[in-house]
Amino acid sequence: MNTILGELGKNPKFIELVNKIESEKSPIAISGLNDVGMIQILSAIQEFTKKPICLLTYNEIQARKLYKDLSYFIEKVDLFNKKEIVTYDYVSESKDIQSERIEILNKIKEGKNKILVTTIEAVMQKLPDADVLYKDKLKIKIGETYNLEELKHKLVKLRI
Repeated sequence: MNTILGELGKNPKFIELVNKIESEKSPIAISGLNDVGMIQILSAIQEFTKKPICLLTYNEIQARKLYKDLSYFIEKVDLFNKKEIVTYDYVSESKDIQSERIEILNKIKEGKNKILVTTIEAVMQKLPDADVLYKDKLKIKIGETYNLEELKHKLVKLRI
């Protein structure tokens, strides 16, 4: 992969693309690449710019495929899934997807991700404002003693 990155770094069109990204002229759309070409270009862009990338695709299947392929070459790749919508039974809704989405939002806030792969549908789903989402935090450490009543009140407050 390093040989490919080195050759791309010499290409005038690629240098122009990196310069546009560096000058923060975004969003930038790249189309017409096959899957392998897209993975190579994204890896090279990330390597040369060191900036986070959001890869927006048209459906969940394509997003999962790109995530799998990118994960092979780059360590910090995240898949931001759409929220599961269950109209018939709220109890049957999986909490795993919600937890994964919150974990990815935390990584974005802390600048710990390199590439985020997501779908148009996932991006369109409403999220709370960052100040609301991160307003109240509850930190619990192993070995510490807590007042159970205070803990219950804080948990109820966080749920609202």
